[in-house]
Amino acid sequence: MTRIQVLPPGLVNQIAAGEVVERPASVVKELVENALDAGARSVQVDLEDGGLALVRVADDGSGMERGDAVLSLERHATSKLRDAEGLVAIATMGFRGEAIPAIASVSRLRIDTCPDGPVGSVVGTRISVEGGKVAAVEEVARARGTTIEVRDLFFNTPARRKFMRSTAAESGHSSEAVVRLALSRRDVGFTLRSGGRAAIATPAGASMEDRAAIALGREAARHLVPVDAERGGIRVRGVVTSPDHSAATSRGLYLFVNGRYIRDRALAYAVVRAYAGSLPAGRQPAGVLFLEVGLDRVDVNVHPQKLEVRFQDARVATDALHHAVSEALRPSPWLRHRPPLAEGNPPREPVASVPVAAEPGAEDVAGILDRAREAAAERARDLLPFPVSSPPPPGTASGSPVPLPAPGYFGSMRYVGQHARTYLVCEAPGGALVVIDQHASHERLLFHRLRLALRDRALEIQPFLVPPVVTLPPAAARAIEAAAPELAAVGLDVEPFGGDAFAVKSAPALLGGAAMGPLLADLADQIAEAERGSAVGEALDGLLATMACHAAVRANQDLTREEVRALLDGLDAIDFKARCPHGRPVVAELPLAELERRVGRR
Repeated sequence: MTRIQVLPPGLVNQIAAGEVVERPASVVKELVENALDAGARSVQVDLEDGGLALVRVADDGSGMERGDAVLSLERHATSKLRDAEGLVAIATMGFRGEAIPAIASVSRLRIDTCPDGPVGSVVGTRISVEGGKVAAVEEVARARGTTIEVRDLFFNTPARRKFMRSTAAESGHSSEAVVRLALSRRDVGFTLRSGGRAAIATPAGASMEDRAAIALGREAARHLVPVDAERGGIRVRGVVTSPDHSAATSRGLYLFVNGRYIRDRALAYAVVRAYAGSLPAGRQPAGVLFLEVGLDRVDVNVHPQKLEVRFQDARVATDALHHAVSEALRPSPWLRHRPPLAEGNPPREPVASVPVAAEPGAEDVAGILDRAREAAAERARDLLPFPVSSPPPPGTASGSPVPLPAPGYFGSMRYVGQHARTYLVCEAPGGALVVIDQHASHERLLFHRLRLALRDRALEIQPFLVPPVVTLPPAAARAIEAAAPELAAVGLDVEPFGGDAFAVKSAPALLGGAAMGPLLADLADQIAEAERGSAVGEALDGLLATMACHAAVRANQDLTREEVRALLDGLDAIDFKARCPHGRPVVAELPLAELERRVGRR
């Protein structure tokens, strides 16, 4: 019979090290967090052999007295927690009291530390530890702060050491650990040297953009959009990349709760949902986002490496994050704001206001202008199923014109012409050349209006006097048949018509004259994709995007100037106006200075 026995302290510490110390990067993380909790304003990290030969973390924090330094090597000895009540309001990075003894048990460790005090009145302490056993405690001369050297990591646990990766890979993990902490503490300067070469050097007080550039890269930093909103008592701030820049993986998304870097799939997915219909398939957003939550509403004591947290109400947290990112991105702030029209700049067409004079006969002139606008609007409505700007209200009796609201990015452009019957060529105030994809832009507009109408339960349905009959391949027919209730919810009423045929009884009025056969075939593919695991929101957006694609104006289709004007004016009123629902760019811009450089004028 096997007897129960108490494990020796050395073995207990090695077991704890297995949870806390996964690799050299774990050592870096724990020691730098301790430095930050000690009030450091400068942290320097040195690595040799990817951290396996040496990890050295030096700080200018408060330091420790001799007795505290010795106690720091005991398990569950900490200055950051006093009682059970403190567990529900943890504001420090570390609190378990496991890190230093766990690291010391699998390395040769040395602590040099000195508390603050008048010059000459305090003495530093040096403690040498090998494999968890204290070898020496002595005095040392040093300035305020702490330096911890960890040499020969896992020297006494060779089974762990052989699973370490290459020097470059381990150095990369440690760099990532420093980056995460540097993002959360912009008031602290960080330096990381690997093999004697500087890998990270960022001063205290660096801007969020500068720190984000270290994490995301300089190219991504050019596309940052600020985020700052509060919802449900949770504040969300930080930066995300615009849809003009995306990543192949989700590694570029950094999430923090009360300054602590965490991994949380639900929160990450809340950010991804905010980009719905604006990123190409398979691409991921990037950014640095901080959630500020009441300490009593989040539990950080759920993971040995403190990489996960548990919210009192997870839905409130995900809703706050999704709302903040969505509101930051919907106005498409990455589109450049243009200066107001100045003298000499081409005027917007049609003119922005209609002068109405009080003299006899002026009413006839105004009436002619109004009727001309109404005729143009009617022609546009035949092709573009969205409202065209109404004529301005009549002027005052004094005859002064009533200005329209200032035009937005698209509305301020002067339309030049159509290229290849697909691209709308425009001139923006300031002279930039702007090219707009007519299909992608109209598709974005229709998608927005469909989603908005569905959300507000105001989707206008158009019944067919003679329902078109569509015959589909067997697999597509089964998908449409199974999803008939879901299609009806988005305004598309289809009924079996024998075999693999369906009669389309009604469709959203916004779809205009879209061909039902190709539309149902594509919807069947979309439904099959949803069945392979898409979330409900993604599946619904996919259906609406497919419907918008089929109803939008096509490439190689002529548009009148009035239709183009209506499209441009409509784009300013929607969200994600620079991307179609499938993530393709709607607009490309060539600044005047760049154009002049290319033709040799600069």
